[in-house]
Amino acid sequence: MSATADEIASGSATEETGLRMYLKVVRTDGMPAWTWAVVCQRLPIAMSPLALVYLGKAAASSYAVGALLAGAFAFAEAVAAGTMGRRFDRNSPRSELRLVLGVQALVLAALALPALVSPGWMPIWVMLVLAAAAGGIASGAHGGLRALLVRTVAPTAHHAALSLESTLTTLLWAIGPALVGLVVLLSGEVWPVLLIAAIAGAGVFTAGALRAPGPAETGEPTEHAVRVWRLSWPALLQEGAVLMCVGAAYTGLPALLEHVGTDAGVAGPVLAVFAAAGLVGGLCYGSRRWPGAYRTQSMVLSLTVAVVVGIAVVMPTALIVIALMVVSGLAGTPALTARAAGLQELLPERVWATGFSGLYAAGGVGFGVASIVVATLLEPVGIRTALLVCAALAALAAAVGGVAESRMASTASGGNTAGR
Repeated sequence: MSATADEIASGSATEETGLRMYLKVVRTDGMPAWTWAVVCQRLPIAMSPLALVYLGKAAASSYAVGALLAGAFAFAEAVAAGTMGRRFDRNSPRSELRLVLGVQALVLAALALPALVSPGWMPIWVMLVLAAAAGGIASGAHGGLRALLVRTVAPTAHHAALSLESTLTTLLWAIGPALVGLVVLLSGEVWPVLLIAAIAGAGVFTAGALRAPGPAETGEPTEHAVRVWRLSWPALLQEGAVLMCVGAAYTGLPALLEHVGTDAGVAGPVLAVFAAAGLVGGLCYGSRRWPGAYRTQSMVLSLTVAVVVGIAVVMPTALIVIALMVVSGLAGTPALTARAAGLQELLPERVWATGFSGLYAAGGVGFGVASIVVATLLEPVGIRTALLVCAALAALAAAVGGVAESRMASTASGGNTAGR
């Protein structure tokens, strides 16, 4: 949906804020279908890590196999997101979403059904291939749906729309693991993956109600792809920095709480509050405009997340650790929203899905790096050192990305590629 001349001329001076802006986004034609499509695409992603761990236990009597399945799924997502996101720039989001969610549903069903009928029948390498295929095939849908959202709402509502989108994603990530645990308790370890397949399959029908077809591809795809990565690599660093801190929290918090004298089981409720803080932060951030360009806001918020996590790691008592972790969660969703909004303004519309998919892949890499660092350093040097390394790497990535993007903006003629 393009802006009118009066809308562009008036700019932020007449822009609504707070609840009015959120209502403007929600009432936009096509938003109900878009929302259901997002749920059908992102809830399976949020459920998959834990669901695949349980599937590995059921199919091969090994949580280690489950961890390998979850890793194959996530790694394939990160590798394929840019390429698959490019398809959403070239094709109608309706047809593309139908295709990728349909294939994902079939692959997940093929992965889980043998474990339900005859555990141990399927070779582990086949399970790994299927898990990777399920992660990779739909990896571009995240960026494609975000690009569709930005094309659908009025330009003056982009800020609020991206905040709502990030908040919804955070909510689904909070719900996903809990839903997996409930299904396991009620039905068994295989059924969560079958439920994920069913949700993805429902997305095939939801995709048909999407309204906007997306722009036609123009120019030379290879040249555009090169330009996207040349312009967006600082943003990718910052996205990876935020998700590195999130990954550190999810993988290292139980050991950290145990280290300071608290039951490791407290980590579950703390991470739930951590996610809830992200919801609150995202809604507050999207309710109004904030000083400075999006690139500046992103760097400040990303550094805040990393620094607060680093301070939390060295605190002596569990209460302070928990409080600081919640504060970092409060800044996390706004950081991701600012990063997405800045990239949307930086890139031409024809490559929005590609750019947003790149952000998604960078976040996955950041989360994965944190997991590897924690797993590698936990026993040799202790949980505090492991988490401090994660926080330091995240802070370095956020700072390098921010400085690089600022220099790129200062050399751009007329500031046309600057944040806001």
